[in-house]
Amino acid sequence: MDTDTIWRIRCGIRDYAEAIYRFVREIPKHHPWLKTVYAIWCWLSLLLFIAGLIFFRDSRTMLVQYLWSFYVMLQFWLLCRSKTLTWKRTAAFMLLGVFLVIPVTAWTLMAAHGLFGGRTSDTWSVAVVTPIVEEVWKLLPLALYLLFSRRASSMSLGDYTLAGAAAGVGFQLMEELTRRWLNSGIIGRTYGYSTTMLGGETIHWDFWTLFPGRFEESFFPTLMTVSHPVHTAMVALGLGMAVRARKRMSNAVYALPALLLAWSILDHAAYNGQNDLPDWFMRIHELTGSGYLTKNAFLLMLALGLILDYAALNRVRSKLPAMAGERLIEPLSELLHMATSFFLRRERFVSVIAWTRERREAGFSMLYGNAEAVSVREELLGRMRLHYKLAAGLAALLIGAGLLAGLAAYGQAPALSDGGACFSCMFDSLQDWWDRLSGWEKGAIVLGAFALSLLFVGFWPALGIALTAASIPASGHEIAKNIRDPKRLLTPENAIAALIGLALSRVPFGRLAGKAGDWLKDKLEKLLKPGGKPDPDVPRKPDADGPGDRPDPDERGDKPDPDEEQAPPRDSDDYVHWSKAKYKGVELYDSRNGALGEFDGVDIENGIFYEAKSAEGLNRIHPKTGKPQQTPQQFTDKQLYQKTKTRINNLLEKAVGTRTTPDGTSEIPTLEQIKGIRHFQFQLDGDTPELRAAAENSLNRLRQEFPDYTFTIRFGVK
Repeated sequence: MDTDTIWRIRCGIRDYAEAIYRFVREIPKHHPWLKTVYAIWCWLSLLLFIAGLIFFRDSRTMLVQYLWSFYVMLQFWLLCRSKTLTWKRTAAFMLLGVFLVIPVTAWTLMAAHGLFGGRTSDTWSVAVVTPIVEEVWKLLPLALYLLFSRRASSMSLGDYTLAGAAAGVGFQLMEELTRRWLNSGIIGRTYGYSTTMLGGETIHWDFWTLFPGRFEESFFPTLMTVSHPVHTAMVALGLGMAVRARKRMSNAVYALPALLLAWSILDHAAYNGQNDLPDWFMRIHELTGSGYLTKNAFLLMLALGLILDYAALNRVRSKLPAMAGERLIEPLSELLHMATSFFLRRERFVSVIAWTRERREAGFSMLYGNAEAVSVREELLGRMRLHYKLAAGLAALLIGAGLLAGLAAYGQAPALSDGGACFSCMFDSLQDWWDRLSGWEKGAIVLGAFALSLLFVGFWPALGIALTAASIPASGHEIAKNIRDPKRLLTPENAIAALIGLALSRVPFGRLAGKAGDWLKDKLEKLLKPGGKPDPDVPRKPDADGPGDRPDPDERGDKPDPDEEQAPPRDSDDYVHWSKAKYKGVELYDSRNGALGEFDGVDIENGIFYEAKSAEGLNRIHPKTGKPQQTPQQFTDKQLYQKTKTRINNLLEKAVGTRTTPDGTSEIPTLEQIKGIRHFQFQLDGDTPELRAAAENSLNRLRQEFPDYTFTIRFGVK
């Protein structure tokens, strides 16, 4: 079979899989109720998970092993600084290690015993076939990704390492979980699930150890083997180095990953058959370090891989956006930039992380990407903001149910007896149970919910789910008091606290909360504002054509005059006016040279698109209907939501280049430079409570559809 035939088969399989994927993606759009069902299922799963931790020992055993495996995965994630893979894609490799590698390995071993007979405890099975099969099949997820992914050619060496480690972590999770469940008797619970009579503890999970989970006897150890993730990551990294060097060297360079795979099999086999394999085999294992040199060799390879990755990125740094004062692209400055944004400008923290990763991805695409990698950028899977909304919805339902139950109990109190169970007592009992738990047990439940949720959602939703799971039992007495005495909610301090909580909420029911919060904010500002001469109440001249934004290629409207003296908006002390951006009037065009829209201002260094919007004459009354020609919500849906959605889709899919507009700057960034920008800042000249609430609704729609982007808005920018 020649290369062209393999390529056609590969493209055919991928196209068919993508067609199925697109079909499945369209199903929720035609049946929106499926999203609600999925959200309810997620919350029920979380509740069942927490209940399982309380009532079933095996669930707690599962949580312990999952947290250890998650800890190992987190170590690899932090060490692979040159990675371009997202956390969700990395978690997908981990899930493939669970749901693909484990079954394929089991089927292979069953087939071997079906053909050759014997038992799984035989030496040839434990020490020969099993190590070979496991070490080879753990590379299957990476092999499938390299075969079918469009961006496989532009992977960094950190990506190779992370993909191999994630598959190894998934395999390790199921193997160790099975071992814990099978050895859960009195001896296992007393001395540890991996304890043997002659060897003592054989599997070591130490928090202060790099890559815990190594295999080594406690009594008189003579050899050891590292955990599955280290072996697979080392082989995957060697494969990445061979792929990177094959153009400068012959195909003989692929001997490197082959030797690393042989070394991994040797360590694995020697440990499994240390008392049964022949002396010459154990002598070879002793010459390679008896397993004690494997981790050190991998760390040296990883350090070399990171140096090679960042050295390659610096060869094209002139084509990549740079941070302020950055001369070289290197991991320490990236970490410093992330830490600075976290402590000083926390609202930009997620954007900074995405920006640094996107910059590395763009650099490796320029360096090593083939035609597929250049034409299609990785489609980032976003955070499930639905969990935020569902969290608020369930919280509101809980409070509402509590209020209704409390009102009913308050009205029927004379007719009820004092004894027996009650609804509020359930919350009292829940907090009593929670208070009896130790700090370690509470932390385990919170971390378990967080780590489990992180497999399916982003960091912040997972954190919200975990904290919600802990806050309900921790507030049981307060909930019970509210149910017993609903009138306590009507006290001034509780009413103010409830209003502030609603105003700070950014999840459903946020529309009412936003309006109430804005109204309260305006009232307080007027009350606390120092006295002075009031501004004259002079109406502005309405816009001739109605509200709009800066002119698009197919639509011309009014825009703020950049030459006029600008006053900063009252809700920002560090904003940059769109007219002061280094690049202005950056227009996108397609393959037919047709205009696809423009960006008013572009800040490459900080990664910001500036969009100026004019709301003059928004509430102008139509002479025939006697109603406003356009409501604030209609205005923001059109100017903020619809146009920005079209602009992003054109930027990622249809645009082939950039050019300047007649009133733009002579120098503009390239398409590749602006594709990595993930922050939109809208600057609106109007500022009313209704306009703010409408804008927040439109921006929330954008945030839900484009979770990798950050959308902010400044009001009162003239």
